[in-house]
Amino acid sequence: MQSTPFYYRKRNQYLAVIFALALILLLIAEFSSFGVGAYYVFDKPISNVVAITSHNSTGTSLEITAVGLDNKSGRSIWIDPQISYDANGSAFVNASSGFLIGSTVSNSSGIISGSFPISATTLSRIESDGENVHTVWVIGTTQVHSQFSPVFKGTTADSRQNYSAATMGSGITFFITLITIPVPLNFSFGQLFLTLWTIYIILFAMAMNGPIRNMLGSIKEASTKGTQALFDNSMFATLIIFPVVVWVTVALSLLEQAGGVSTGSLPPADPLLQFVELSIAPLREELGFRVIPIGLAALLILFSRGRFRDGLLSLWHPSRYLKKDDTPAQYKRNLRTMFIMIGVSALLFGLAHVLLGAGWGPGKILSAAVAGIGLAGLYYLYGFPAAVLLHWSIDYFLSTYDLIPSLQNVGGLISLYTLGISVAGSIVLIVLLVRRLRNGPPGSIPANWSSGKI
Repeated sequence: MQSTPFYYRKRNQYLAVIFALALILLLIAEFSSFGVGAYYVFDKPISNVVAITSHNSTGTSLEITAVGLDNKSGRSIWIDPQISYDANGSAFVNASSGFLIGSTVSNSSGIISGSFPISATTLSRIESDGENVHTVWVIGTTQVHSQFSPVFKGTTADSRQNYSAATMGSGITFFITLITIPVPLNFSFGQLFLTLWTIYIILFAMAMNGPIRNMLGSIKEASTKGTQALFDNSMFATLIIFPVVVWVTVALSLLEQAGGVSTGSLPPADPLLQFVELSIAPLREELGFRVIPIGLAALLILFSRGRFRDGLLSLWHPSRYLKKDDTPAQYKRNLRTMFIMIGVSALLFGLAHVLLGAGWGPGKILSAAVAGIGLAGLYYLYGFPAAVLLHWSIDYFLSTYDLIPSLQNVGGLISLYTLGISVAGSIVLIVLLVRRLRNGPPGSIPANWSSGKI
């Protein structure tokens, strides 16, 4: 009698279900970061400057807490100053603009914390100046700049603005691979967050529901067929790949640094601005570095065959519409093209981190390119939602807890949990890869190939 293969033994299927439950815990942690972000964006100031207006029987005052300033340096507190920038990007404040509330000196730790009274006359002028949103600046000034008129004074590099959910933005930069395109848009940070989070929730729902089975169906299938069944669901596939990509790139960065190759880092920025950047990056970078090179190649292939509707839909899910109505031989030829475009996409993604001036060092090219392979592979196999959610998990989810000092310990525990998932996920991927290679060389058409499936 032929023995039952290891991967069909009952004990192994219990392990597949346990692994699926561990992934669901990771998914719950990801969802929790939405709540954390919402609370700290809309209810709790996290910026370098926190300004609160207090009204009581003695009058009105502006309570200021600012961090990250030069030690024991003089600062002026302003509301709605006019800030201009010269050709070198240096900032200058119009000495006759806005409202000067008071002056102070930072302590030995570069912190300002105090209450500054606002006179009734000044308060009346502020309330009647036609501005719906008022900004607070903690400004240190240096020389007078002769280029501007009236008199502008140069601000020190560590001058800080107060940001909130009501802070207005005037544009978003999009990518077409290495080409940047600024798009003028008027929005408040709060509006932008709500819009982006709505999009992400929709993408989560789509990933959890397919493309072959929903999450519950994949767990049921895994209980009898093993971990391979989890890859029938986009969300499970993303949750498996995400920790592997994170820890592989961390390992590569550590090896490069040990060899003297700098990976660099992003420059320090206001936490609320970082929230904005981390929230929008997954969408715009997946559009610019996955949909453009990979999806566009799939679109051109299908357009050349007169399949215009499938070509447009392939921008959303390349493998599904390339496979649809194709013979195995045609799909195999397409697969080679897609492998090339995945490589091109990953290389461009790695180069962009250095060439576009974000602050990364040359060592970042390799780790970003490796992450780009994971992102491109998910996009090709599972579509746009999976790629965006993988990128969102790397950027927003893990960084949420780092940006909030009181939650950094929680972030550390989550990072350790992802390390465990990455070890288990790597084992699963290696086993499935070995099993796939036994069925044929890379690029071969599996025996159960059929249109419309991954």
